[in-house]
Amino acid sequence: MKNAPGTIKYCHLTDGTLLMKKGDKVTKEQKVAQMGQSDNATVSILPSRSGSNSFFVHSDEVASYEFKSDTFLRVAMSLLPITAVVSYQIDAIWQLQFRNMYAGLCSTILHIFYFLQFYTHLKYKSKTMTYIYTYLYHILIWIFKTGGNIIYFLYHHHEKNIFHQCIFALRTIQDTIFISFICIYKIRSYDPLICVQHKALFSVISRLEIILAILVPIFAQENLVKKTVANISLFILYDFFSVYYHLFTLRLKWALWLFVVFITISVVNEWLYFVNHQWYLCDQISTGFEFLAECACCLVIIWQFKLPIIILPSDQT
Repeated sequence: MKNAPGTIKYCHLTDGTLLMKKGDKVTKEQKVAQMGQSDNATVSILPSRSGSNSFFVHSDEVASYEFKSDTFLRVAMSLLPITAVVSYQIDAIWQLQFRNMYAGLCSTILHIFYFLQFYTHLKYKSKTMTYIYTYLYHILIWIFKTGGNIIYFLYHHHEKNIFHQCIFALRTIQDTIFISFICIYKIRSYDPLICVQHKALFSVISRLEIILAILVPIFAQENLVKKTVANISLFILYDFFSVYYHLFTLRLKWALWLFVVFITISVVNEWLYFVNHQWYLCDQISTGFEFLAECACCLVIIWQFKLPIIILPSDQT
């Protein structure tokens, strides 16, 4: 029996993939989804806001196509997360050796790109090679990030700072879980809701340049203990996520609001500590809420992944 015109049948496979079958007639929006794609291509189709049974193709599909066709953007999005974690480990070693230098400055600026690893695309003709490169890519990120955490842990152990030791121990667990989820979702071909376009990337870089000009005099103070500060980059990342707020589910909105609250408290106490270096409690509050903000940020990134939708050919019987 043929499908009713304008309808789409769908079912779930055992791996969670959503399969959708097209009817004899498709809407204009569905035809757009087929442009440049084969019948078995993976696309994202969402219910229309009007409440009708029609479907529309989200504009992020266009952004995803532009990303895949932009070689420079794909290379940048692959290299920037690696650069962020390498600078993180180098700054950790630098702080361990030279306490009153610019240790932590570079990784503070680049830390935002560590979280953008969810939008890297390592695609090859062979699925096996794609899986291998994806695993190796995220394992490499995990090695450098964990190495930096361990070095910071050893530094604070030498300083007998139990609070920061606990924070970096928890960060190691958090980073391991976060990177593992990102890797698994990529292997399973989950689609990110949040897209990184070249305009947004350039906007982030321009803001980081302004922050760099602000941080250089702060890090130049000899009486200030240097470290990697993630809350400033996270504040920019929040602005990046907020563009997609109208598409978020309830739990994503909760995670984003917690992210905003935690990062605001962290930034306020961080600047209070910069004003008066004797207020060690402000430093601890800032570090603690920075960790909570990172956890909320990881939840936003993990929960924004969606199941792949595969359009199947029409039934002819």
